[in-house]
Amino acid sequence: MCIDIMAQYECNKNYKLFEDDFDVPGRTWNASYMDSENKWVAYFQGSGITHGTKEHQAYQRSQAVFDDNNEMMLLVADYVSEVDLTCDDLEKPVGGWCNITDEHHIRYISGALESIDKSFLYGYFEMRCKLPVHKSAFPAFWLWSSCKANAPDCNDPHYEEIDIFEYSWTFTDSVKTPNTEALYLGDNRYFTAGLYINDTGISGDNIWQYGAARISPRIPENKPSLDQWNTWGCLWMPDKVEWYLNGELFNSLYDIEKIPHNPMYLIINYAIDSNAPNEEGDIYCDVNDTMYIDYIKVFQPKWDCCSVMIDEQSDMDYYEHGIKSSVTIDSNNNVPIVVDDGNIIDIMASEYVTINGPFQVDVGAKFSITMQKCP
Repeated sequence: MCIDIMAQYECNKNYKLFEDDFDVPGRTWNASYMDSENKWVAYFQGSGITHGTKEHQAYQRSQAVFDDNNEMMLLVADYVSEVDLTCDDLEKPVGGWCNITDEHHIRYISGALESIDKSFLYGYFEMRCKLPVHKSAFPAFWLWSSCKANAPDCNDPHYEEIDIFEYSWTFTDSVKTPNTEALYLGDNRYFTAGLYINDTGISGDNIWQYGAARISPRIPENKPSLDQWNTWGCLWMPDKVEWYLNGELFNSLYDIEKIPHNPMYLIINYAIDSNAPNEEGDIYCDVNDTMYIDYIKVFQPKWDCCSVMIDEQSDMDYYEHGIKSSVTIDSNNNVPIVVDDGNIIDIMASEYVTINGPFQVDVGAKFSITMQKCP
């Protein structure tokens, strides 16, 4: 069954909206790689202008393109060098850093978006995009707990990551047909999703202490392939994580102990992975391709988690939405407390909602109660 899950949050006053439709003309990146709308940086604040020694791209602001004509974001990958690039060959963000070492083999430049703030704690995340699908493409939409370089909390070895989706030729390696292998193309319908978490407090090689809900499903032939427009969604709450593709639930996790419970950055990036070079490691794919992004929307809960008493009409008329621990509706003078015509009240609480005494919902009003665990 296909549902419009975003519609459940668009009019719910218990959530605040972070969105980018890329429809503001003339947006630019400054020398710190921060965009002029103060939403994104064009590199990873925790790891620099690249990410991991098995990837072959450096993130440059020139490759995250605001397409004013089509109101889209383009993450563009270009093969730019037949020899390994060093920090001296690349632009570095002012105040940022270049993390390229001798273990990296950087031959490409590409685009990335990371939220300026590490402020996303639970919510519904959605993006409509069209992916590059070829041998070396590694696009992803994910949440990451990494800290900013040299920040005080960088000594914290705990690691959390939610992958809303990733595509890589590696995921299709065991299911390639001879034709796709000959063309250096993976199947354009396989992807992966899930999460990683390390709650041991021990850093080092075992930073991904375990994965959870990790799957590599294949999109049915009667659905759009990854290189067509698709809408990806993820609902992350204290008691569940659910993954959606075009409104259809395809993965879930309801184990509270394995669910991340700390703020994270939101990231969209187009990496070039270890499939880029041949087996000898000396010939690289000549890749020039693009990830197209139509919009990104996040509905974040307004956490309150206090107890609320509604015992006067004005309390209902001016109800301050947010997820409470408990809500009690109790008229103190036997006059009904009324949700008036045209008013919308969405009560969310983690423990209980109690209605005592006279209470009335007028025709044309909307009133709902949802139980939701507080952090």
